[in-house]
Amino acid sequence: MIRSLLRRLLTPPSPVPPAATAAALADPNAVPGPVTGVELSACTVFYSLLRLSGVATIDPTRFRGEDSARALFGARVLYDGAAPMQKLDVVRVSPDGSVAFTVEALIDRARAIDGAVLELSYEGAASPWSVSTLAKVAGATDMRSILPDFQAEVAAVVAAGRRPTMLDIGGRARSHVQRSEMFPECDVTVLDIVADPGVDVVGDAHELSRYFPADSFDFAMSVSVFEHLLMPWRAAVELNRVLRPGGVVLVHTHQTLGMHDMPWDFWRFSDNAWSGLFNRYTGFEVMKTDLSRFLHIIPAVVAEPIIAFENAGGFECSTVMVRKTGPALVDWPVPLADVVNTSYPQGPDAGPG
Repeated sequence: MIRSLLRRLLTPPSPVPPAATAAALADPNAVPGPVTGVELSACTVFYSLLRLSGVATIDPTRFRGEDSARALFGARVLYDGAAPMQKLDVVRVSPDGSVAFTVEALIDRARAIDGAVLELSYEGAASPWSVSTLAKVAGATDMRSILPDFQAEVAAVVAAGRRPTMLDIGGRARSHVQRSEMFPECDVTVLDIVADPGVDVVGDAHELSRYFPADSFDFAMSVSVFEHLLMPWRAAVELNRVLRPGGVVLVHTHQTLGMHDMPWDFWRFSDNAWSGLFNRYTGFEVMKTDLSRFLHIIPAVVAEPIIAFENAGGFECSTVMVRKTGPALVDWPVPLADVVNTSYPQGPDAGPG
């Protein structure tokens, strides 16, 4: 579900095989063909449509030029050796022998890409490539994280001979991930609006200074929470109050994602939005931002002005790391209850809207 982002964000990326090894994973006995490599830029399943976009590399000793390559190049999707109804579009052939292509196939959604093979051919010689392996490689490339930078900041404090304190905002074990256990070198305090066995303080991120003294924490982290804060600018000021001078914060949220945890789904953040929350007035400097996991936006009902919106998109993950530079120069003393008369959903009401 949406909370599976937590596990991906907080698990260091594992090594992924280069694209050239994907053929061997599809068929260990396959003989390398004239297509020597392939990288997917998109692997999309939408209902019963599988859409693969990528760039294939042709052996330069076999490449016959741009014009002939369009006729000599082939690509199709196979399931158990059978080809479903599909079409190939050769988008571009480059002088270096790379071919940009798109394959669209009607598939059994229950299988999705399980067992799917992308067969690429040139001059009639074909080689198989595991679609699931290619998708993992593409996904690892697209899923970036600032977490290693944050971990380096923590390690620097530990190396200086001090045990850091950390505040985890919204850190209950959603998707069975207890982030407090991932920083054993820190004294971690977990705050969440919902009581849970791993939660130390039940409270609202808009009122951090109500629960903690000033200058309490060296670090703070918040994952998939800021979209659920009605007044994130107030949370930024409150963070400043409970952080020690020079304290570092990692915030992970979303720039594009479906509505969820209704009615408490308030905001989406681009990488350019963070300076509106974390700046010299709230007492911070932005150290690093990132957008990753590109998503397509497809309208439910086609209309003329938005007919090409499937080419538009956004990013699932928006992350920022900031440092406290001084006290906040602004305040927003507006009680949450004076603005909204609902509460954060729990139980069966906490699912996607």
